Amino acid sequence: MRNGTNQNNALLEVLIRINGGRTMQVNTFSFIGALVMLGFANLLSQFVLKVNLSYLIPWLVGAAAIWCFGPALILWVCTGSPTGRR
Repeated sequence: MRNGTNQNNALLEVLIRINGGRTMQVNTFSFIGALVMLGFANLLSQFVLKVNLSYLIPWLVGAAAIWCFGPALILWVCTGSPTGRR
């Protein structure tokens, strides 16, 4: 009977590949960069294109937060290190 450790290791390997060895500091700076780009995109759409996208910004910020911090936090809980190295 299989105990599932191979599947767990495969999931961790996928998360390590998604995270790319980035630390939490690098993830924080990439999230800040994504916020700055979303702010500029919102200003561009509001003042140049005359389109109000303010209803979409919270969803995009949430998606960026999940993308930047989700894999690192899961790796931190499972392996004790945000990069996935034990």
